[in-house]
Amino acid sequence: MDIKQYVVDFIEERVDVKDFLHEIKNNPTIFDWLQSLIPEGKMMQEAYYDYENHKNVIVEIPYTAKGMYERLFRYGGETNVGNQLNLHHWVYKLVQDAFPQEHFEYGQTLNKKFNFMLEACPEYLLSTDIESSGILEELLEEFPETMPKTKRIKAFKEKLKGMFFIEGQKYPRWIQASEWPLSKTGKPTKFLRQKSKGEISFYYFLDVDTNEEIEIMQAY
Repeated sequence: MDIKQYVVDFIEERVDVKDFLHEIKNNPTIFDWLQSLIPEGKMMQEAYYDYENHKNVIVEIPYTAKGMYERLFRYGGETNVGNQLNLHHWVYKLVQDAFPQEHFEYGQTLNKKFNFMLEACPEYLLSTDIESSGILEELLEEFPETMPKTKRIKAFKEKLKGMFFIEGQKYPRWIQASEWPLSKTGKPTKFLRQKSKGEISFYYFLDVDTNEEIEIMQAY
C-alpha cells in the first residue's frame, strides 16, 4: 500500500471516512507514517481534573499521532460526524504542513454533513448518547443530497421526532447540555415529564421496550 496516497485519497474523499477508520485501526503503518510527519520533540497540552486538590490541571505530553487520534474520539465515538470532521481536518493539516509545496483538495462532504446536522437536529436531542450512537447518521442516509435543502431538513426533523415520540412542544427544557438517554439496547426513548426542586431539575424518559423509567438529574 502507498500510505501517502491512501491518506491523500482520504483527504480528497476518494476514501470514505468509515473505510479510513477501519483501515487505520488495522494497519499500524498508517499511524507510523502520520507520526513521521510530526516534528521530533513536539508537545501538546492535556487537561485533567485533580480530584485530590479539586482543580483542573494542564500538563504537556509528547504529541503523537495515536494520542491525537484517541483525543479526537474520546467523546462521542467514531460514528459522531463532528469527530469524523475533526479527524479529516487534522489529517489534512498534518499532511499539508509536511508537504507545503503540494496542493491537496480538501473534501467538503463531512463539513456539509456536520452543518446539516446542526440545522436539522433540535438541540434538545443532541446528547452524547444520541450523537455517538450512529442514529443520526443512519437516518441522514434516507434523505439524499439531491433533495432541496429546505425539504430535506424538514423531512429529517419530522422523521427524527417520530423516532423519539415527540409530539408538539413536549420535549425537555434542559438547564445544561442535552442528556437525552437511549434505552439499554441503544434505541430511542420517550420523554415523559420534568420537574424542578430549587436549583435541581429531574427529567423522566420511558424505555418503550421495557416500560422502565429513566431519570436524569441536572443542576444549575
